[in-house]
Amino acid sequence: MTETAKAFAFGPFRLVPDRRTLAAEGREVPIRGRAFDLLLALVERRDRVVSKGDLMELVWPGRVVEEGNLTVHIAGLRKLLGSGIIATLSGRGYRFVAATTEIPAEDESQPPPASALPSSAQAETPGPAGSPPWPGDLPRPLTKLVGRDGDLDRVEARLRESHLVTVVGAGGVGKTRLALAAADRIRRSYPDGAWFADLGPVEEPRLVAATIAAGLGVDVGDGDALHVVIAALAGRRGLLVLDGCEHLLRAAADATEAILRSCPGIVILATSREPLRAEGERLHRLQPLDAAAPDVAVTAERLADYPASELFVERACAALGEFVPGDAEAGEIMRICQRLDGIPLAIELAAPALQAMTLTELRERLERHFELLTAGRRTALARQQTLRATIGWSLDLLEPLERALLLRLSVFGGTWTAGSAAFLAGCASGEDAVCGLIAALVDKSLVQADLTGVQARYRLLASTRYYAAERLSASDLAEARRSLVQWLVKAYERAEADWPFMSDEDWFALYAPEIENLRAGLAWAFGPDGDERLGVELASHTEHVWAELSLTCELHDWFDLAISRIDEATPPEVAGRLWLGRCGWVAPRGAKALDAARRAVALFRAAGSRVDLGRALWRQAWQHTLSGNLVAAGPLVEEAESLLRGEKASKALVSCLRARAVFRLRRNQPAAARADLEEALSIARRLRSPRDIALTLGSMAEFHCAEGRMGDAMAVAQEALASLEPAQARSAWVQHIAGAEASYRLAEGDIARARPIIAERLTAARLMGLPHEVVANLERLALIAAMEGSLATAGRLFGYVQFCHAQRGILRSFGSQAVHDRLLSVLRQHLTPDELEQMTARGTCLDEEEMVAEAFIIASQP
Repeated sequence: MTETAKAFAFGPFRLVPDRRTLAAEGREVPIRGRAFDLLLALVERRDRVVSKGDLMELVWPGRVVEEGNLTVHIAGLRKLLGSGIIATLSGRGYRFVAATTEIPAEDESQPPPASALPSSAQAETPGPAGSPPWPGDLPRPLTKLVGRDGDLDRVEARLRESHLVTVVGAGGVGKTRLALAAADRIRRSYPDGAWFADLGPVEEPRLVAATIAAGLGVDVGDGDALHVVIAALAGRRGLLVLDGCEHLLRAAADATEAILRSCPGIVILATSREPLRAEGERLHRLQPLDAAAPDVAVTAERLADYPASELFVERACAALGEFVPGDAEAGEIMRICQRLDGIPLAIELAAPALQAMTLTELRERLERHFELLTAGRRTALARQQTLRATIGWSLDLLEPLERALLLRLSVFGGTWTAGSAAFLAGCASGEDAVCGLIAALVDKSLVQADLTGVQARYRLLASTRYYAAERLSASDLAEARRSLVQWLVKAYERAEADWPFMSDEDWFALYAPEIENLRAGLAWAFGPDGDERLGVELASHTEHVWAELSLTCELHDWFDLAISRIDEATPPEVAGRLWLGRCGWVAPRGAKALDAARRAVALFRAAGSRVDLGRALWRQAWQHTLSGNLVAAGPLVEEAESLLRGEKASKALVSCLRARAVFRLRRNQPAAARADLEEALSIARRLRSPRDIALTLGSMAEFHCAEGRMGDAMAVAQEALASLEPAQARSAWVQHIAGAEASYRLAEGDIARARPIIAERLTAARLMGLPHEVVANLERLALIAAMEGSLATAGRLFGYVQFCHAQRGILRSFGSQAVHDRLLSVLRQHLTPDELEQMTARGTCLDEEEMVAEAFIIASQP
């Protein structure tokens, strides 16, 4: 050491040679004997390059030592100190390059007691090779572990049951942090504590044992590193943590098996992106942090209920000094965490961006790309400093066939099956071979498996998907996307064929999970580099998946886009399905829907199945019935019923019978209408279709309303809603049932029970894009306003609703007619004809937003 210098300061560190201590910001940093000697040798010779031979002679004087020992210790120092401290000059050696100041050591004459030093610093001169290690120590995490209490408990339990536990998970999911917390919790159970060996910086498999030795604080010298480790641990009882094994699996597995066979008192806790597959290994698969489901509204108070948002808030506080989100910010935070799939590294990289942008800007940028996630800890390995590097490291470790499949899988927008993956891969050896590759990718934590449904489904985390897609060439990406759309055409063609005959639950389980892939496929097909003809065909097969998921707006948007691309080359059955989708139960009613039904009928007469033509005919009849043209509706509904009865019982026949029941009720044929509804209900129950059961019961409620039995109507409407699962009860298919119940209650004067139903239905109808239901709920609120004396509001709402009905030219339902009649009666009782006319005229001049705002004032009153 330089004789006049008592200490060296560089960056946040202070190195005191006489005390053999290294401190950072007032806290001692654990550093073992040979690592300390190596650092001191480099610091003292910072004015020059020090060759590997010179360093080995300085640190291991008079000893024959493998060069690998030096490589391991240099890697450990870089991990400890961060980048930009020690430079490698190829073929020459190493140089300490950080700016360094020589300073006097404080209180040099009073060295601290040994008990005050870390155990590694107490070992000023390590013993000979093979000597027992000092009591173990662990790196000290600087941040709180968030959302992992359950994982900690399970890892601890497994460590008490097994001698080898591996924490497996995707890059950035927090394996090291969990392992350190688990080791710190359980180390007191072992007389010799715990040791930590970081395999992350190690590139050569032959250096694994030497790295473990360095972690134990023993010198290998000229001996066999693994034998030295085993000799050091024989007779010891302690926990050995091996961190970052995924790139050294065989060597790590061999070392763990050798240690455990010879050292019965040792337990090993490893971390890796895939299992070691060593004898006796037990796995703990670490999943991303939980976030709220996309459809759950989250308040600021509830952010702490979800580990992902709890971590985001904590890291944002660390970056900003103060961060107190409100309810509006809570939603943005949760969407960010959902976009980042709850990956702790991604969250930790994203939160500091709030120093330069708002939450909304951060969320919008992350929805477009992940380039913001590039500023990690300087002390981390290069491959751990950014999300791109972390995922890229995993991709580089894959076998060629595994990597090729994973890159193609990146075009899926959501989950997928082995069958769809095989189609996309174009694998000549078939689905079995692809299943093997998928299993390997699941093992490597690059693919997430969901085995809870009727068939296994898999997915890539959003960040993995993004960076994998970047590695595909433009031509390969386009080919993979085309293959995805071709697969979806086959899948949804089968879905439409299954829908009339399969139970709702079974059909939903098979085809609803493809919805994100469907969005991705249609977006590409209709995009600038896509295939519009393929997109038109795909869209034509998707009416029921959009409708069953209550995605009415998307149904209308995609079908309108596809219809605009129809040309002479479009097959008539494809065009027919598109027009059919624009005149169903959830389609806007009126002249446009009638025109769509006529087009569908003409196209299916030219080419189409009996079921397709029967569906088109009853929908045309339904539109005529709604407009009051019963003469035109009669022959159509009878032909539809004849065609559909020629096939086996189907949901299409149920719908046709329900449409004919309404037609017959309008024709004043109640007995025939009742018979149609009873048959429809019987078929719906045999087909196990809760949606059709509810709709048919809803029609029966209308039947009671038409005959003036409001009590019976309310009871049957409630039965219809009770027959549904909670999720289905919010669907577009049954909006009118709950709304109709409110109408029946208003007809009986029960405002208190009707008001909350109407408020909920109005919000849902706007979200689902159901304009006729919006208008129906506005009329109901107009009646409440009139009954409570808010005549001006009631008059304006009445005028707006009248205008909408005149524009559409359709009949009201029986429940809606009851509301209308009572509303008009109340207004006429309290207003002169001129006053009513003026208010009505005022309402016709207002738009939906203005009317809804007024209506919500009525809806929100107690």
